[in-house]
Amino acid sequence: MKTSTRWLRRTCLMALAALVFAACGGDSGDDTTTMAPATTMAPTTLPPTTQAATTMAPDEDMEMEEEMDMDYPTAVSLEGYEAVARPATQRWKIGYGDGLSGIPFTDSVTDSINEVADAMGVDIVYCDNAYDQEKTVQCAELIVSQGSDGVIFANWIAGTEDLITSIFLDAGLSCVAYDGPHPGCVAFGPDNYEASREAGRFLGRFAVEQGWDPAETELIVIWTPGVQVMADRREGSIAGVKEVFDIPDDNIHIDIPHEAADDVLPNVTSWITANPGAKNVLCFGHSDQPGVDCAVALESGGFLGRAAAASLGASDEALVDLRTRTDEESVFKATISYFPERYGEYLVPIVVDMLEGRADEMPERIIPAVEPVTRANVMELYPG
Repeated sequence: MKTSTRWLRRTCLMALAALVFAACGGDSGDDTTTMAPATTMAPTTLPPTTQAATTMAPDEDMEMEEEMDMDYPTAVSLEGYEAVARPATQRWKIGYGDGLSGIPFTDSVTDSINEVADAMGVDIVYCDNAYDQEKTVQCAELIVSQGSDGVIFANWIAGTEDLITSIFLDAGLSCVAYDGPHPGCVAFGPDNYEASREAGRFLGRFAVEQGWDPAETELIVIWTPGVQVMADRREGSIAGVKEVFDIPDDNIHIDIPHEAADDVLPNVTSWITANPGAKNVLCFGHSDQPGVDCAVALESGGFLGRAAAASLGASDEALVDLRTRTDEESVFKATISYFPERYGEYLVPIVVDMLEGRADEMPERIIPAVEPVTRANVMELYPG
């Protein structure tokens, strides 16, 4: 595959997935439940499943349906487990370590967890892992020291999975890891390869519809080495494009620099300068901010009408572009949503079910369905 002059980094997703560098959200010794501000509205109409599997059914208890919006998105599990939000048998204390606070994806997850925990009658012990290894260890130890019964957490530091899991398992906590599997814990989150493949297929179909010649089309893939989900997102996006649009390997660019939240725009601009002969460009962003920034760089570089970008996450930066700009005005075309604003409707019931005697029937992995969000359906799914 053709190399480029510099290299790109990731913010969060799906996702994806999901994952920018930011400061810690609070002191690790603070025994409080922090409610993140609402950032993403829940969709008013839910998509059909994108994978053939068992649906996750809502609770049939009418009081719970009145207390919460129980209009669940579809999720899948090979074993057919159903997560049901219902009153817990006792007021469990559940630890929650987010991956990185202050980004739309995480804030949507946190809002959802807080809402469902309140409805189910359980308490949350919160700590921001801050995408930092030392802080993540401190948060795990805090959650244990506060007498938590179970834990929900995201840890995006590659190579630390065993370390973090051991803290919880040694203390006897039931654990669920989201958007990154950890040994001994139930894994919840999208299949990063398949979600990215969906984005790649979207881009490939767009190129086919435009009548572009694969030999005259470049594919930029924005990803970050060293983050555990990134290789799957990179390979999935490439596979999706090639599935419907036979782009040559030499036209695929996977090593544009990306090490900071704000480097995509200048680094893609540098790539444009270094490749004056590029005719058409597709761009995949591992999460929404890189995808939107790549689109803006391509627009500024004169590629409006000759480029398309897609990414993962359905975060505000992508949704605002889709709601407020037309296809004629924007290179950004789609975001793949796995509905992080609904994560709590799975994560909290999973932990409660494990604590209340259903651990043996719990599958190792539960996968939410994904759905492309475009200008054609954004106002239906995310009206703003």
